[in-house]
Amino acid sequence: MTDTPPLPTAPKARQKRKPRPDVLRLEHLGPIQSAELRFGDLTVIVGPQATGKSIFLQTLKLVLDRDSIHDTFKHHSVAFNGDSDAFLGGYYGKGMAAAWKEGRSKLSWNAKALTLPQLAKRSKAKQQDESLFFVPAQRVMSLRDGVTQNFGQFNYGDPYTLRYFSDAVHDLLQNEFGAKGNLFPQLNRLNDTLRKPITDHLFGGSTLAVDANDFTKRLVLQIPGHKEGLPFLAWSAGQREFTPLLLGLYWLCPAGKMSKRAGIDWVVIEEPEMGLHPQGIATVLLLVLELLRRGYKVVLSTHSPVVLDLVWALQEFKQLCGTEADIRALFELPNNDYAKGLGKVVLKKDCRVYFFDRDQTVRDISGLDPGAENAAESEWGGLTGFASRTGETIADLVDRQALKPRKKRKHAASATEVSSA
Repeated sequence: MTDTPPLPTAPKARQKRKPRPDVLRLEHLGPIQSAELRFGDLTVIVGPQATGKSIFLQTLKLVLDRDSIHDTFKHHSVAFNGDSDAFLGGYYGKGMAAAWKEGRSKLSWNAKALTLPQLAKRSKAKQQDESLFFVPAQRVMSLRDGVTQNFGQFNYGDPYTLRYFSDAVHDLLQNEFGAKGNLFPQLNRLNDTLRKPITDHLFGGSTLAVDANDFTKRLVLQIPGHKEGLPFLAWSAGQREFTPLLLGLYWLCPAGKMSKRAGIDWVVIEEPEMGLHPQGIATVLLLVLELLRRGYKVVLSTHSPVVLDLVWALQEFKQLCGTEADIRALFELPNNDYAKGLGKVVLKKDCRVYFFDRDQTVRDISGLDPGAENAAESEWGGLTGFASRTGETIADLVDRQALKPRKKRKHAASATEVSSA
């Protein structure tokens, strides 16, 4: 079994008060009317498309990593010459500068007022390292035909978060893995307890490998009994979506004794469920728990009720004094030291859930109470609403069908009485 990196520890000292949660507030930015999020150890945001979830998360990245972002653009010879609109178009995507409305839009981080035009210029600090690693929804574009893409292979107007993520994955394969042929499974990356469900539910026993034929490092799946690797476009959609996410997790979980990537405290993952069966989603969520175990603060956006199933279960475990054994049972984990340690750490984490809706103030639905009067909470931000209506509609139909024989019997009885008369 691979040695598990030690958890972050602090010197023995007097018990400190729990720090206040970080708070990001936005008003009238793009489709966002008003949003105030107090971040937990795990924060999940849900809501329909085009409600501002990605804008919110990209703004969080910009607030935390402003100077690092400016330095990255400069390193790749992208110069905005003080043009705020050009910078915002290069960061969020072409045309997105119009999302900020001067005199109407508002932004604050931990009660400190900021503006996007202000963030569009570098501060006077000498150097600031990156603190948030962003895994974007468009991550599959980082592996075009199974080949990693560097920052400069994208165009102006392609979101910065995609370009930077792709560049990090490219650097990982070119440098950290070097000439290694197999990427998964890797004995020095992730614990055996994590690797097994990835093998079972995502790669089906295949090996993720690097094929260096034609002088290009290209990812392929090596299937037992097949001589040639399966090319990227022949993979399942879920495998194509999961692989760049896995590489991002490799980047966040260095080999050896290091538990975290130096300087990184936050991780954002957009739509971790894309293309995956519920068993695959549960496997990805297990990897999210590993990030929490290592001390990262994690933010997810999702359209999957499976993700909220996890949050709801964690909330219930904490209220009902659950133990690490309940975490292991939920994920069908073995009774070993790693799984026990993971469960104990996760039960101490704070979870928050927020609902983004069109033309509405973002709502805190962290309770996830199915009996709540507020439909936003009881229907988990609309993720369970259709299933509930389906059940109600079928039940109503069953009731109507049950009434039909009675009507026929009553009609027959009435006809008998008339003929007897």
